[in-house]
Amino acid sequence: MQTWSIIIDSFRESRDRKMFWVMLGMSLLVSLAMACVGFEPGRVSFFFGMSEIETSVFTLGQQIRPQAIGTVVVDFIFDLMMGHVGIIVAIIATAGMFTSMLRHGSIEVLLAKPMSRPKLFFARYLGTLTFIGFHGTVFVGLTFLVMGMRWGVWLPGYLLSIPLIVLLYSYLQCISVLVAVVTRSSLTAIMLTLVAWIAFGGIQIVDDLFTDNPSWQRYQTVYALTHTARWVVPNTADISLTARKWAGTDSVVEMMPTTTDEDQSDLNMAKRVEAARSKIPIIYTVGSSLTFEMFVLLLAMWRFSKQDF
Repeated sequence: MQTWSIIIDSFRESRDRKMFWVMLGMSLLVSLAMACVGFEPGRVSFFFGMSEIETSVFTLGQQIRPQAIGTVVVDFIFDLMMGHVGIIVAIIATAGMFTSMLRHGSIEVLLAKPMSRPKLFFARYLGTLTFIGFHGTVFVGLTFLVMGMRWGVWLPGYLLSIPLIVLLYSYLQCISVLVAVVTRSSLTAIMLTLVAWIAFGGIQIVDDLFTDNPSWQRYQTVYALTHTARWVVPNTADISLTARKWAGTDSVVEMMPTTTDEDQSDLNMAKRVEAARSKIPIIYTVGSSLTFEMFVLLLAMWRFSKQDF
């Protein structure tokens, strides 16, 4: 009961922050913008038909291709709004939740309750996950309904994007929590978490380049270190690929236009990289990422348990 109370209190605290309403407004605006768009055989209309363009990307003959429309939603709208902008906003909104708990006056009240420090720590951490869980559910739910009711495209697998966005956030939130416990600075937690996110993605990109270019692998030490690091840090770059696979949409690479030989070469490389990533079982990418997250959380919990208040 005490654990549940702390989780609820953490969510209520996040709800009182302006960022909560910013994210809610973003979800509503994106859903309304999507509703203004219409898909018909051979063309796409905007602002309920006020403007339109001719394109065959989303149609096959005289039929709408749901998989192509789903690709736009998952790889561009969802990935941008929840996989990037939404995560940044969530990190900013929840970074202060641990530092505020550690302030004199607040922490003494919490520690006075008959609850162990590890239990208090994890209850607070789960409370921060409810923030992104709520907004992920709202965003995916609204965009799912727009796709179905406005475009006639129902993709039940798209709803599985909700736990994926919570996973992505948790991979980064553990860094924020550790930094917050060590430094008690919200700004430092935000900055170092964003730096870590860039580093995680960069390691995956470099490893993909090594894998796709065998000639690079002659630098065996660098290749070995990069490939090992890929399976140590969270696989943040695979979230959108997994979301698309579960939703059953087309590959975004297949929809990219090519006009020059250089474009075609880049497209072929992207196809090979995506094919290689798709062959990796989801249990490996999620399992290694959660192992990293648990290690960081245990380190943060140990530091929290040993601090004097």
